[in-house]
Amino acid sequence: MPKETLIAIGAGVLSATLATAFLSRAPGALFFVYLASLPLFMAGLALGPKAGMVSSAVGFMAAGLVGGGLSAGVFGLMQALPAWMIVRQMLLQRPAGAGAGPGPGSGPESGQGAAIEWYPLGDMLCWLTMLAAGLLVFMAVAAAGENGLSAMVALNLEQILQSLAPEMDPGRLEATVGIMAPLFPGAAGVSWLLMIIVNVSLAQGLLVKFGHNLRPSPAYGKLQLPQWMSWPLVGSAVLALLGTGEMEYTGRNLAMILAVPYFFLGLTVFHAWAHRISFTGTVLVFFYLMLVIWGWSALMVAGIGVIEQWTGLSRRMAGVDENGPPQS
Repeated sequence: MPKETLIAIGAGVLSATLATAFLSRAPGALFFVYLASLPLFMAGLALGPKAGMVSSAVGFMAAGLVGGGLSAGVFGLMQALPAWMIVRQMLLQRPAGAGAGPGPGSGPESGQGAAIEWYPLGDMLCWLTMLAAGLLVFMAVAAAGENGLSAMVALNLEQILQSLAPEMDPGRLEATVGIMAPLFPGAAGVSWLLMIIVNVSLAQGLLVKFGHNLRPSPAYGKLQLPQWMSWPLVGSAVLALLGTGEMEYTGRNLAMILAVPYFFLGLTVFHAWAHRISFTGTVLVFFYLMLVIWGWSALMVAGIGVIEQWTGLSRRMAGVDENGPPQS
């Protein structure tokens, strides 16, 4: 058996082990779940899409052997599918200048002296976000025949909290569920997206460091999003503002998920602005502390990303730098 195949199989087994570590109920085992997709990305981005597919398939089967059909299904949706999709897209390439418009190779990222264009980072981020949004819509449709997604989320949250803290007062339990339930699906989707993004970035960084990467690291500061991405966000926001009941609940949580690409776009704008001043490091440290302390400030960053998408704010800032200060 080729060495690459053995590595891919090992990566799949390791990924499944990390993903199902919480079943052991060992202290801190839940942390390993957040790193479950890292071996899949390492194998795929170092050895190619075929190795990524092998490691994802092996991980799916291993998760099923350890935790049963439910664990296999969760692993397939949360780990294997996004890993396969991202590896495949990240390694798409074409000769520079071979075409224009959205698609493989379009966008600012390039390598080998601009001889090769790689699949744009922004397009990949948007398709990953649409996968998370699609899962939420599927859950909403599946729960529509019962009491709706909001009732299903509240019931499951109550059961989880009761198992984690059986001594909790019923009144406090009800209040906690009431606080968490309205935004829980959106928050879970955002958390999953961030987990995937961190893992793929970490895998790419490690591979570059050790010289095993197939693709050069994307130019994160030149992130651009496809124009079509704004329409799902606008639609979910309208649904949240004008809808009622389950429609409003679904729209609100969808908007949270669909705002993630614009949050990262807003970060690039802020970094571009911060690098125009002399005390860049201090400003960035304060900015990220603000994001950690006041989580709602992330909405402001996403709003900046939306403005950037519609107005090209950072490109105008870059144009000012290139042309110099205005002449009197």
